Amino acid sequence: MRRHIITSEDGSKTLALEEFQESYHSVHGALSESMHIFIKEGLFYYLDKYSERSQISILEAGLGTGLNCLLTAIELRNYPLKKMVQYTSVEKYPVTLGEAELLDYPALFPGNDEAGDIYKTIHGSTWNSMTDISESMSLLKIKNSFEEEFPKLSYQSIDIVYYDAFSPETQPELWSDSIFREIFRALKPGGILVTYSSKGIVKRALRESGFEVKRLQGPKGKKHIVRAEKPLTKL
Repeated sequence: MRRHIITSEDGSKTLALEEFQESYHSVHGALSESMHIFIKEGLFYYLDKYSERSQISILEAGLGTGLNCLLTAIELRNYPLKKMVQYTSVEKYPVTLGEAELLDYPALFPGNDEAGDIYKTIHGSTWNSMTDISESMSLLKIKNSFEEEFPKLSYQSIDIVYYDAFSPETQPELWSDSIFREIFRALKPGGILVTYSSKGIVKRALRESGFEVKRLQGPKGKKHIVRAEKPLTKL
């Protein structure tokens, strides 16, 4: 997969995939997009709603550049309540160490020396092996496709899903109700999925899989995003 680095409007970098003519993040801002969708409407929403839960399991569909993982680790350090997070990310086409260095996400956090160490561990850690990337977060990177890996997920083992696959136009098979049913099965009651896509086919597939779907305000350049929740009564 041929990729090249571009700089988004907020100064943060991302990758553009030549085959699909699609970027890994919004050209309006990679950092601001990830913060809004996955941290604000995903991580913070869940932690605030279920503040009594100290052990959190996050599944990321698409490690990509590692930005969501890095932001999660950094924001956990700043969160007022102590949480321990197990972060699992499934990625079929990992970025190279050279690409990760050129993206240089630690530069987005001047004065935060830990950001550099975390970022190096995210990309340098061994695949299919659990690694501690901070005092409050461990990472398991799985090199596989969603279709093959999601059926292996343990029943009701996940709290939060960052669904960050390529667009439904590019890879429609990754936005099917069969994929979302596997995620629904793996989520704990009250668990959530957040994604940048608010297309009708995505919302319908989520609802048909059992989710309660809410459309939310999106970041710059994106009118709406979606948060889907597994009802507390669903077992």
